[in-house]
Amino acid sequence: MTMQTTTNLFQRFQQRLEAAGGEAHYAESLVEAADILAAHPALVQREIVVPPAFEARQPWGAILPMLAERGIAISEAGDPASVADFPAGLSSAELAIAETGSILLAENALPARIVSMLTLTHFALAQAGTLYPMLEEAGSALQRLTAPGPDQRHYISLVTGPSRTADIERTLTIGVQGPRALCVIIVE
Repeated sequence: MTMQTTTNLFQRFQQRLEAAGGEAHYAESLVEAADILAAHPALVQREIVVPPAFEARQPWGAILPMLAERGIAISEAGDPASVADFPAGLSSAELAIAETGSILLAENALPARIVSMLTLTHFALAQAGTLYPMLEEAGSALQRLTAPGPDQRHYISLVTGPSRTADIERTLTIGVQGPRALCVIIVE
């Protein structure tokens, strides 16, 4: 993909995600992504929870020492009670869809999944090379993730913006059944 194509896709992704109530940032490197995270208002308490063994995820695990250097305390997710209403959670997205401003989360273990479901602010990292124009174009990636075998992902979610729900009178409420805020950082 050319830089122009990546820029156009990111701008489209950002517009769609912001329309859904989320926010998106573009980072040239993990160092820049760590700077974005450390400066974010949701990290005023200077603590973040991550899925178990996040340090071993490639390339994302390398961001943890960078966050620690910036004064962010890092906790590893355990049971749901330990993560519920944690100020911020950091996970990784398998891919992003510009057409809808959505990210695809794919995890197998509950402690990894709850980081994106129970924290007040969910931060997600996604590689620029996994930003697709439309969902249809991500088909081969979805087939790879769901193919039977040791790397198969059993729980896959497309997430677009923060959690939202409405009652019968159409009163919209944000963050009742999930994060109040979603911040996606697309990393080159």
